Amino acid sequence: MDDSQEHNLGALVTQWYKKNGRQNLPWRKSVTPYKVWISEMMLQQTQVVTAQSYYRKFLKKYPSLSSMKMATEDDILSLWSGLGYYRRASFIYQAKEKIFLDFNGRFPATYDELITLPGIGRSTAGAILSIAYQKPFPILDANVKRVIARLFLQKDFKEGLFWNLSAQCLDEDDPYSYQQGIMDIGATLCTPKAPLCPECPLNKNCLAFKKMIFGCLVQKKPIKKDVYLEFSLYKDGPRYFLAQTEALGFWKKLWMPPVKIVNKFNATNKHALSHRHIHFRFKQITNLPTDMKGKWFSKKDLANIALPKPISDKLLQDG
Repeated sequence: MDDSQEHNLGALVTQWYKKNGRQNLPWRKSVTPYKVWISEMMLQQTQVVTAQSYYRKFLKKYPSLSSMKMATEDDILSLWSGLGYYRRASFIYQAKEKIFLDFNGRFPATYDELITLPGIGRSTAGAILSIAYQKPFPILDANVKRVIARLFLQKDFKEGLFWNLSAQCLDEDDPYSYQQGIMDIGATLCTPKAPLCPECPLNKNCLAFKKMIFGCLVQKKPIKKDVYLEFSLYKDGPRYFLAQTEALGFWKKLWMPPVKIVNKFNATNKHALSHRHIHFRFKQITNLPTDMKGKWFSKKDLANIALPKPISDKLLQDG
């Protein structure tokens, strides 16, 4: 595929988006750098259908960067409860702090500034610059990787090559529409299984389509690891004793009953993370050690703090 064909791909994507794109998504209705940032952080490892309600809730609480200035990390984590990948919420807090400390509350507008913010890598920076500032920077999220892999029949993911191909396909005249369009094509047409090739505006240029290869060409996800947890449930009437821990390697800074990793057991409580299968149980304990760090929370408090969703659900069901 020569340079003129690649440039034409960008125009095809832009034209398709303007007619068929998901322009009703909440983060596309009123575009600001702040709103693009929040939506891009939420959309990392999260499907659009799931992210929408969390985005609306977040923007209702913090409609602008300035409104988030005094927010604590716990405040942001509580809005993230149930969305998963809680490190993203911590990154938002850390980035917000850096913006007010180093940029005087001004949201960064250059690539070199953006990638200094916690949680923002090359692809997220490219999305913010293209969508919020109409600057032509490539992106390489999972949807775009899949489209590029099929377009150019690349069976092995070579990061440098994929970045070059992503940059070459850009529509520099309308980066906003192009980036929204290429992500929408990946999400709605060029899906991992059963892609809708006849409906794709790029099918005439797609090497995978020409060779009738319809499977997903990018790497398969790694096998999930099983983790077994035991929570110590301390109760004082309607109150629960909860603590924050970083020992698990996940659910960092979230509130939960004191927990430890244990050997395999037959669990009725299960929860799937993207990289782990969590099996857990509760053990009722009467006497709270005097040196244990944590806080007491009533059941009604649980809705206002950041807990892992499966733990929150179980505590709310507890009589």
